[in-house]
Amino acid sequence: SSFKYLGVHISNDLTWTCNTASIIKKAHQRLYFLRKLKHAGLSTLVLTSFYRCVVESVLTSCITVWYGNCSAADRKALQKVVKSAQKNHVTASLPLRTCTSAGARAEPQTS
Repeated sequence: SSFKYLGVHISNDLTWTCNTASIIKKAHQRLYFLRKLKHAGLSTLVLTSFYRCVVESVLTSCITVWYGNCSAADRKALQKVVKSAQKNHVTASLPLRTCTSAGARAEPQTS
């Protein structure tokens, strides 16, 4: 079982599968509207703005809390959502370059 605290689903065993499933469900609901906007003929710039404001904000909500410990399967499922947005000609990415597997901020490497 799990409970929801500040929008994050926390399970008894401290896995993030329930949280990830909830986020993916919300993102898919919002991607529906992205597809409708694309069919209405809006520009790529507008579609990308919509994605960043409406979909990406859901995907990255409290990401520093849960992403570092989510499973590889959960990460793959999140990437599927991003790829489905890219199919709509949206410049989409999951801003994970600042997150490492430990959830800490990655420092740029100098050579």
